[in-house]
Amino acid sequence: MSSAAKAELGALFINAREAAYIRKILIEMGHPQPRTPLQTDNSTAEGVVNKNVQTKKLKSMDMRFHWLRDRESQGQFRIFWRPGKANRADYWSKTQHPPSHHADMRRQILTPLKILLELRKKYRPARVC
Repeated sequence: MSSAAKAELGALFINAREAAYIRKILIEMGHPQPRTPLQTDNSTAEGVVNKNVQTKKLKSMDMRFHWLRDRESQGQFRIFWRPGKANRADYWSKTQHPPSHHADMRRQILTPLKILLELRKKYRPARVC
């Protein structure tokens, strides 16, 4: 298995561990939770967790891998793959995109100036004279 897949599994574990804590609190407060979606852009990591990819060296994997598989099978999480171009978090670490992709991402990520000005008027504290 590649080190990129191991890194993605580690990131999935960190996010799932935090989500499990929040899920437990919400359930104890009386708010039942559906499967929490966890997205990865590494198809190998997703395949390993969902048992679509068999690893030859399971001994090299630590308990995080088994924890993720167990929680997935219990129905707490839905781990799925999405290509990197559709992954907003990946945008900040990838620079090889064409200019058109950057223009599209700006529209998705940045708040338009018109809306910012409206919010500033709405939430600006009144001046005391």
